[in-house]
Amino acid sequence: MSFFAELKRRKVVRVAVVYAATAFAVLQAADIMLPRMGVPDWVMNLVVALLVLGFPIALVLAWALEVTPEGIRRTEASVVESSNATTPALLGKRTVFASALLVVLGVGIGAGWFLRPAAFPDSTPAAEPAAAPAATAPVETDKSIAVLPFSDFSPGGDQGWFADGLAEEILNALARTPDLKVASRTASFAFRDTAQSPAEIGAALNVAHILEGSVRRAADQIRVTVQLIRTGDGYHLWSENFDGSIEDAIAIQEQIAFQIARALETAMDPEALAEMLDAGTRSVEAWEALLKAQALAEQASIPLMPSDAEQILGAARQAIEIDPGFSRAHGYLAAFWRNQMTPVSGVYNATDLAPAEIRANYDRYIEIAIREAGSEAERLAYLADRAWVHVRYADRINYLRQAVALRPEQADIHVEFGRALIEAGDYQEAREVLLRAVELGRGTAAELQTVYQFLHRVDPEATLRLVERSLAADPGSLQVLYQGHRAMLYAAQVERAAELARAFVLRDPDSEFSIVLQVRQACAEGRNEDAAAIYTRVDGDLVRWLLLRTLGRDAEAREFLRPLDTPDRLFSLSTYLAYTYFDPTDYPLLADTLARQGIERPPPRPIPFACKPGGKGAAQ
Repeated sequence: MSFFAELKRRKVVRVAVVYAATAFAVLQAADIMLPRMGVPDWVMNLVVALLVLGFPIALVLAWALEVTPEGIRRTEASVVESSNATTPALLGKRTVFASALLVVLGVGIGAGWFLRPAAFPDSTPAAEPAAAPAATAPVETDKSIAVLPFSDFSPGGDQGWFADGLAEEILNALARTPDLKVASRTASFAFRDTAQSPAEIGAALNVAHILEGSVRRAADQIRVTVQLIRTGDGYHLWSENFDGSIEDAIAIQEQIAFQIARALETAMDPEALAEMLDAGTRSVEAWEALLKAQALAEQASIPLMPSDAEQILGAARQAIEIDPGFSRAHGYLAAFWRNQMTPVSGVYNATDLAPAEIRANYDRYIEIAIREAGSEAERLAYLADRAWVHVRYADRINYLRQAVALRPEQADIHVEFGRALIEAGDYQEAREVLLRAVELGRGTAAELQTVYQFLHRVDPEATLRLVERSLAADPGSLQVLYQGHRAMLYAAQVERAAELARAFVLRDPDSEFSIVLQVRQACAEGRNEDAAAIYTRVDGDLVRWLLLRTLGRDAEAREFLRPLDTPDRLFSLSTYLAYTYFDPTDYPLLADTLARQGIERPPPRPIPFACKPGGKGAAQ
């Protein structure tokens, strides 16, 4: 008998065909299921290796053994058959049927997966999300996520700025998805190097998912590892490693954002998808330079030192030198110069340029940002910003109203709109808009304080609830304590405010903001002499107007701002419109500018906690 006939007799060919069909189905299923289980990449490689190694073993066993009614036994050696003996068929009907079924099953699994809508090339498909079990705190929607700061696993440990920047870029991309709730950077990055579980983080941030990851960068090669975790049960919905050169960095962050948005089943219409994946530039060098500028600003001290300002400006300018059409870099530089004109900003006057030069720098960058904007939402933001600096409040409100209509689910736009309405004197609509921002947010401490730093001026009672929620979520935050203290005083909660003031001063005893809290508390308690003594410790003009008004020295406060009522410094003066006790009629140019726009502010409201005559030593 020929060797081929012996293979047929021992059914080796049948075993080979069935084994191949089974292996094909197993590989298809493993390729789908293993990423959903959050297992490392090497597990898939192990499955492939075992199937390959098992093939010759299966053939050897098929040659040596056969299955009989009496059990498995060694195959008998063949004998020469007569000419009329029947040779067994190469493949029996059952073998053909079973093999075909397995192949169809494997093809079906693969086709069903890879023909899903919105597939993205060269990345592991995201798993279908299951309904999240109840977390330790109520979650508004399953379409909510926090992007935690990425770990730096680079050999030199010097790429933290890049890891943070990449995480922030992904966060910003996801925030542009219309129906996805994304925790703010401030709230998410507070969990850097945390030992808390996903459930605890989810409860604190009120999100159903978190994204965590790491970056390893060596020479021009990077590896980014990310995991999407459901906070309710810690289940890994999706994980992936992305390897490439640094030139692939933008594509990597776009792929990650896309895969997360698809895994969470967000609205992926073409316009929303294009906006989400818009990094603003295709130049990785320009993109990196902007990340560097943002990292330098994050690390800089407040008040901003001139040397730090030069480094930040240098990195941002490098971004637009590399890519002159990079709208986000132009917008970043415009915001830098706007803050130079904002008296209560920690970076006010950090350069030695004259006001007219600062204004010219702002105008140059904001015009290019508007022209190069990658989306209508970005363009409206820049238009509203320019109208603000040009003291055109009617235009600013109009642009922000359009932005709210375009992005009705974004809380931060509502906060900016609420502030603009307060500055224009429409306190009732401002209250409604700011309360809507609370509904849209996830209730994190950072988000709540962003709202109540303005809301307390138009609704002190509603603000109290937000302050207590914010304090419960993050009692150690200086911003939460500072803004919460003022809100408590507006609501006449003097004793509770004293607790917050003590907590703030313990953490930050020497800053000018600590002085502000102590003066406010002393005045609220009627300790005028103490308030006046604390005021003498102020060194600089950052908070001087606030303190003069709190001390009841209104004439001095009025004259302190008089030099700002000029064409090239009018924006700086107009920023005080955010305070309901500021009176623009004291300044002719500002009053005329508002009147020509039909802006009519209500009469200035008194400061409820200001030092009053007759206290323990009148403030002089």
